[in-house]
Amino acid sequence: MTGGGQVAVVLVNWNGGHDCERVLASIRSQTLPVAEVVVVDNASQDGSCQWFERQPGVLVIRNPRNRGFAVAVNQGISATDADLVLLCNLDVVLDPGFVAALVARMQTGPDIGSVGGRLRREGPDNASDLDSTGHVLHRSGWVSNRGHGESGSGRYLDAEEVFGVSAAAALYRRSMLLDVAIGGEIFCERFFAYLEDVDLDWRARWRGWRSYYEPSATASHRRGGTGLHATAMIERHVLANRISLYCRNAPPSWLRGRPLLGAASLILLRAGLALGRHPSSWLGLVDAGRWWRRSLRDRRTIMDGRRVADPAIEKWAQPTPWRRLLGAHVRG
Repeated sequence: MTGGGQVAVVLVNWNGGHDCERVLASIRSQTLPVAEVVVVDNASQDGSCQWFERQPGVLVIRNPRNRGFAVAVNQGISATDADLVLLCNLDVVLDPGFVAALVARMQTGPDIGSVGGRLRREGPDNASDLDSTGHVLHRSGWVSNRGHGESGSGRYLDAEEVFGVSAAAALYRRSMLLDVAIGGEIFCERFFAYLEDVDLDWRARWRGWRSYYEPSATASHRRGGTGLHATAMIERHVLANRISLYCRNAPPSWLRGRPLLGAASLILLRAGLALGRHPSSWLGLVDAGRWWRRSLRDRRTIMDGRRVADPAIEKWAQPTPWRRLLGAHVRG
């Protein structure tokens, strides 16, 4: 396995001028230095792209328009050579030992494809609250961030296997990323943004890769760094991506009976609340319809390439906390 010199960092920038200095400083302060830093800029207009271009040791890839998070991440990964790739949002600040702790955990098993850390929520009113300690799969197909909004005091202190990890700050093994790619796409580019990391979780699990939570890797995450929280665009992408996510990845046994009813209920709930906030978000249903045949083709590819049977996925599925889910969706 590799050392710290084989870690590349990929950042996606879209008008992130208020965050770029903090995140880059936290990357440079790591106790285990990284080999490469690549910034993919999605047509920023606030001078942040030019700021990154002035930083030594940073490769900047400019897109003439905002091509979305998934496309930009794929571009960044393709521009690197390291065996391990750290994806990091601009509104994340890594504590100094973050990379070292993730690499150490990755070294414990050749079938570990991704490792995430203990992400805190940033802000004076919730400094002790958690943002994510890994992804939790529910029987409705909903995937949530474990511990999100909970107090971190005395909780989630042990390293353990999880269904998947948040791409806000996560380390991925390149061989895993290449193994799960479909048509050359590591992250599904139709997703544009939101839930693309969950789609990757599913595909990695179907191929037999494991994911781990490492509590000694700590960082803070502000969320909403783009200033687009709960906009019509976000609602549209989330709605379309949730439908495509389930279509592509759900175990065959989940496509009938109660599992399918739960998934349909979740999608209808999200659609109803989204339409109430932003009527134009119905276009997400149009997007999902336009992608339907492609999603079915991708599903055949994913299912034909499975290395594990349904029970390997089903064992991660927890009951859907409908009351909490409804509250979270109502709050946006």
